[in-house]
Amino acid sequence: MLKKYLFGAAVAIILLVMAVAAYRYIHHQNWLEERRIELLETALAPKTAESAAYAWAEAIKTRNGAWQYALMSEELRQQYLEQFEDSNWVTGFSSPWVEKYQVTPESEDEQGNVMFKVKFDWYTSAGYAYSNTGTLTASKFDNGTEKWLITYLDFDYDPDE
Repeated sequence: MLKKYLFGAAVAIILLVMAVAAYRYIHHQNWLEERRIELLETALAPKTAESAAYAWAEAIKTRNGAWQYALMSEELRQQYLEQFEDSNWVTGFSSPWVEKYQVTPESEDEQGNVMFKVKFDWYTSAGYAYSNTGTLTASKFDNGTEKWLITYLDFDYDPDE
């Protein structure tokens, strides 16, 4: 009886050690992935307000939700995270698609935040479909590395009226 008890206890200890090791491994892998993404976002962060606006327009054109998310301030990230996750980080539609866009600076406030209008021209296989316009504000962040992020966004995929 004692042998069965000791054997059961040994199996339980081995299983516990294996579970802890598996948890630590998975946790470490998640941390490594988060760190890699953080470093990529830092390296690729826009250095000017204009480059932030152009990057966002190109991210819309390429339907890259991860890129759009990387360009956003923490407040906008919280607002859009569920939407990006629900679309598997692919935004927009296969048709129509953005063929070209035009970025126009509109104004700059006292704090140096810059507002842009971005006009998108959408096409289908039959040709031009419609245009629409997004408005965004880019703001400067300096937490060790100067970067510009989008702090305000007004955009949807419907045509302008």
